[in-house]
Amino acid sequence: MGLPELKDKIRSQLDLADERVLRIVSSVFDNYLNEVVSYDVKGNPLTLSEYHNKVEEGLDDIKYNRIISSDELSKEMKDWDNE
Repeated sequence: MGLPELKDKIRSQLDLADERVLRIVSSVFDNYLNEVVSYDVKGNPLTLSEYHNKVEEGLDDIKYNRIISSDELSKEMKDWDNE
């Protein structure tokens, strides 16, 4: 069973589910979305939704050319030693 079929099956099952099952499913999703899946460069934990937000921010930075080259970064890093 592929992903589209699995989603369709779950949608059908949710339509028939009682309140108890819906609360269980909701809890599973809440836990899944709040689970730590990664860490930022400072070591702070990121949940799945925070991780996705960071990825979107990075893609926006690329889209709007808010980036620097590796040479520019190397020059900036050398200046950090002088601060």
